[in-house]
Amino acid sequence: MYGRLALRELAYGAGVEELGLERLHRGRVFDVAHAEIRLPSGLEQHFDMILHPGAAAIAALDGDGRLLCVRQYRIAAGNWMLELPAGRLEPGEDPLEAARRELEEETGHRAREWKLLRRFFPAVGICTEVMYLYLATDLYPVGAGKLAADDDEELDVVRATPSELLASEPADAKTLIAALLIQAGS
Repeated sequence: MYGRLALRELAYGAGVEELGLERLHRGRVFDVAHAEIRLPSGLEQHFDMILHPGAAAIAALDGDGRLLCVRQYRIAAGNWMLELPAGRLEPGEDPLEAARRELEEETGHRAREWKLLRRFFPAVGICTEVMYLYLATDLYPVGAGKLAADDDEELDVVRATPSELLASEPADAKTLIAALLIQAGS
């Protein structure tokens, strides 16, 4: 799913030689590994990193110019956060399919139009995660029979304009990126 493959995809082709990769922890959502590499200059680097399968996030824009967001408690932030619906990719899952699934599970909506806004690394200094940010428009509620949110999620759906999200504190990075891209007309 990730691990050696993830490091090779990021490092090889850039003249970086992998010297070693040791998995230190296997978790439910991500693993932690110790990596050793040699840069083209000959400098060797040793560091720990999070091995993550990737994620999809959805900037679901309604007809009034508001984004469908979810309010949920994030233990790492120690706070309730207002953020875009998002979720990790399942093994072999297409990022767009993950985005469709997460939008329905977390907001009870689907979208008729989808566009990849940006692919980015949320924490490139410590993590292999690649996030796929999609713009979803022409939204409609699913109604009865919608996909259920994960068992460990407690979510409230909130609609907010990009300006409101940019002013919110504390702020979530993927949500700020989406708000800025939408304000810029991307």
